[in-house]
Amino acid sequence: MKRSRTLYVVRTALLLLCITLVVFMAVFGVKVKIGWLGIDIDQKGFVEKDSVALGLDLAGGTSVVFEVIPKPGTEITSEGLEDTVNILTKRVNNPEASIYSISDTEIQLDIPGYDNPDEVIDRYGKSGELNFRDSSGNIKMTSTAIKEAYASINPETNEPVVSLVLTSEGKKQFKKVTGEIAASSDKTLSIYVGDELISSPSVKEAIDGEMGVIIQSESFVSDPTECEDLASYINAGVMEYELKCDEDHGSKSVVSASLGEEALSTSVTAALIGLILVMIFMIIIYRIPGVIASISLAAYTGIVILCIIGFDVTLTLPGIAGIILSIGMAVDANVIIFERIKEEIRDGRAVKPATESGFKRALSAIIDSNVTTAIAAAVLIFVGEGMVKGFGITLLIGVVISVLTAYFLSKTLLRLFTGMGILKPSLYCPNVKGGNE
Repeated sequence: MKRSRTLYVVRTALLLLCITLVVFMAVFGVKVKIGWLGIDIDQKGFVEKDSVALGLDLAGGTSVVFEVIPKPGTEITSEGLEDTVNILTKRVNNPEASIYSISDTEIQLDIPGYDNPDEVIDRYGKSGELNFRDSSGNIKMTSTAIKEAYASINPETNEPVVSLVLTSEGKKQFKKVTGEIAASSDKTLSIYVGDELISSPSVKEAIDGEMGVIIQSESFVSDPTECEDLASYINAGVMEYELKCDEDHGSKSVVSASLGEEALSTSVTAALIGLILVMIFMIIIYRIPGVIASISLAAYTGIVILCIIGFDVTLTLPGIAGIILSIGMAVDANVIIFERIKEEIRDGRAVKPATESGFKRALSAIIDSNVTTAIAAAVLIFVGEGMVKGFGITLLIGVVISVLTAYFLSKTLLRLFTGMGILKPSLYCPNVKGGNE
């Protein structure tokens, strides 16, 4: 019997150590490299700068509303508007940005990190087809000859470049065009979107499309984002409508980064205080089960933070609200379980069978409540946009993890505690007479 209890003590200690490591990793991060074991872990913690992608309301940035202008003789359709949103999304190519239609004629772009709306409008609001021209302005090739473009690093020069994957016809066409440009006096290949120049790389010799195409420019070195923008423009395709944001069309605004930092700090502090108060309340009301619930909540918080960092979830104020809401649901699940356990002990059952029965009886209620919430969160993710979508993502992550920690982790911990011989009924059902060890 003593050996059995010692085994449970060791298992409990190991599980608590794992939970402590998870919480520590989530908050402070960890860097471990053991070459001979092939272990290389570099996990950022929540307190580290730039560990979490922040939305516009927290990081500060620019919000621009573009008015969609149809070409003469055409009308705006829902399909065309959706295509325009998709093309703009490809152009921006920033997971922290939110792009969505807010009416039949307007598209909103919220992008953190920018404090100049005119820069955003100039960089992403261009319309028309991407094309390649010579020094005389003649169009020599369009983006239809290109399958894919991506920003990369030239291994020979270690400088940013745009690599192109061409169609079979595009390979021949590009070799011919670059040969003509290389033989010209200025050796400049001008790249336009519509009639607006966006890049002017120099070409020293004909580029063989069969060998892999690389576009390099001195401007890429001084501004690597230009390289990424060019790749995004090439991939985006042709924008059917014109986007305008000026005195007569659309609107623009700047969100202060300092306001965002204050909002994040206040929200995190409020969440932490709430979590601590809930833990204290659970311990006072439920004793040993309350301690177990607190441990599960700590594990829940650590796993949620790791998921947000690991999956590059863009965190917004509504997203933080989603996390806090799912904390409440995790506590609610524990309350349901512990009340079932108290009922079993009141009926005179011993602690061990009472806990097993309590978890079994509570399972259906926990699944029902969390499944309905998960469905609602999924709808927000697939139908909602912007901050509403961010709320849905964090809520869904929180619901899934809350079920795992509130039921399975709590159940495991409770079995370990009873296995260690902690079987006094009053520690599980305070102020209730009855029950056996």
